[in-house]
Amino acid sequence: MEQFMRSFPLEDIRVRAGGDGRTVEAYAAVFDTPTEIHDQDGHYLEVIDRRAFERTLNQLAPAGSRSTWRVGVFYNHGRTLWGTPSERGSMPIGTPIEVKTDSRGLLTITRYNKTELADEVLENIREGAITGQSFTGSFLRSDPGRAPRGGWRADSGGKLRTVRRQEIALKEYGPTPFPAYPDAAVIGVRAEQAARLLADLPPDERMRLVDMLRTGTPLDSPQGEPAAGPPATGDPEPGSAAEDPPKRHSARQSIAWAKTRAEIKARRAL
Repeated sequence: MEQFMRSFPLEDIRVRAGGDGRTVEAYAAVFDTPTEIHDQDGHYLEVIDRRAFERTLNQLAPAGSRSTWRVGVFYNHGRTLWGTPSERGSMPIGTPIEVKTDSRGLLTITRYNKTELADEVLENIREGAITGQSFTGSFLRSDPGRAPRGGWRADSGGKLRTVRRQEIALKEYGPTPFPAYPDAAVIGVRAEQAARLLADLPPDERMRLVDMLRTGTPLDSPQGEPAAGPPATGDPEPGSAAEDPPKRHSARQSIAWAKTRAEIKARRAL
């Protein structure tokens, strides 16, 4: 069963008052909101059913002699900004106090640990530098069921198929550094695919991409000319001579950059 990641804005995040400021409330999913998605299942509208998490919450909730939730809380899914495993990020940043559904979505109440990483994340949330929360999990039941070969696509009239996620197995959730997107405020991402694409880029290009994702830098030039490739030491200033990836990079790297840039453009078009 493949795992999916969905990211939501933290526009409703709240650090509980009256305590030591380490208890955070935020939604990890929103129900009954059609959202345009681009991922391994194709291009379609996704709706998360309000009952989708019922079974997984019953399985993950404290029970018997177990007093803790069986769901992890990690910053950026325990990965670096370019999708590779992070040793530092592999440590949980918090402990779920309560995970429940309400009329809007899946609400998480989390007690953040007293660790250096958790302190940094809390400060960035308070300052508005971290603006997203996401979860990973598996879609166990959907309507329609399996995507066709090649994935869902718009019909001849441009209408997208609506896929309702009826049952989701929750694995982990947590804050992410990537910016919130307008309206539906969710991005369909296949983390493994993004990691493979980014792994093909040299370090300077990966960092350029990270900066673009964090700040929302346009991927196209103002006049609609081809988007500039990632800068590297010795590159000319932006302009006609700097609009293609530097020729000294391999063809594989250039292709990886083009694919990754196309993925970002598709998501920003949501």
